[in-house]
Amino acid sequence: MTTAEADSTTQDVTDTEMPLPSDEKQLALSLSPCSSRSGVFPKVWRRSIQDKNLALYGFRRFKTSHLVNLRFLEEEIATLDRRIYQVGLKLENDTLSRTQNRLGLRHSLRDSSVPSLEYAITDSMVLKMRSLLKEYDDALTSFNKLMAMETFSLVDDESQSRDRTDLHPYEMYKTRLVRVDLGTRSMHDPFRRGIQKALQRLQYWRMRNNSGTDEERGSTSRPSQDSKAASYQNTALVAGILSRTLVSLMAGIFMVLPLIMVSHQTTQKTRLTTISVWIVGFSLSISATLQASNLATVGVVAAYAAVLSVFVSNQ
Repeated sequence: MTTAEADSTTQDVTDTEMPLPSDEKQLALSLSPCSSRSGVFPKVWRRSIQDKNLALYGFRRFKTSHLVNLRFLEEEIATLDRRIYQVGLKLENDTLSRTQNRLGLRHSLRDSSVPSLEYAITDSMVLKMRSLLKEYDDALTSFNKLMAMETFSLVDDESQSRDRTDLHPYEMYKTRLVRVDLGTRSMHDPFRRGIQKALQRLQYWRMRNNSGTDEERGSTSRPSQDSKAASYQNTALVAGILSRTLVSLMAGIFMVLPLIMVSHQTTQKTRLTTISVWIVGFSLSISATLQASNLATVGVVAAYAAVLSVFVSNQ
């Protein structure tokens, strides 16, 4: 064997037997064709270049997982909070004055076995409490912002719902995704929300009938990806247009009909009765359909009453 061949053999053995560093192993594993991220990348890429806003800017909010995480944090903090209170009550058992009861400490239940002050209140416990409180406060704030975001149902975009083979059509109807391209909902409009839910319900019925779902047996035969074009509806946009249109029509009816009725009445008493009935009906309608503040409701009703009163006074 020549020197070159020996060197080549030695190099091959060295390359084979030399273990890779941990960082390089992680990099090689992440770049492997069998890795999970490379397998899911085609689906992620297709969603990231969609032309429709629901598919492009719609994300799952994992509401239940957020709530479970908050409950776990709540239980951990409650355990520490209970320990702090019990140690404090034991410390102030004899020195607590009768007038010092802002927190109702005299009525607090006391545990039979309370650890000592040196064992219960330690630096590690304080640091753990600070970490849990910060994590809990951040999670609460984030979840509050998440729940204020505009949502849509998974059935609104049939192309996304076809990818979720793990869900029943009714689960898709109940699944809510958030729109990151829209602002937060500053005011909850029950009238608009009711229209949006009705549109989502109609879309669910249409999907259920087209897919041949047997809900009693729990079996579903899904159409193929290319068998039929996927439907798409922006319920937030449609519900907003319909709610504004219906509110405008309702306002026009409340303005025109009482004026027509009053113009055909001859006595002042009858006119005042008609105007009073319409004002009460208008205020009830505003309160039932629109979630406005108390001050805004009073202002709108006062303006409506002023318009009708001016018309009556000119007759």
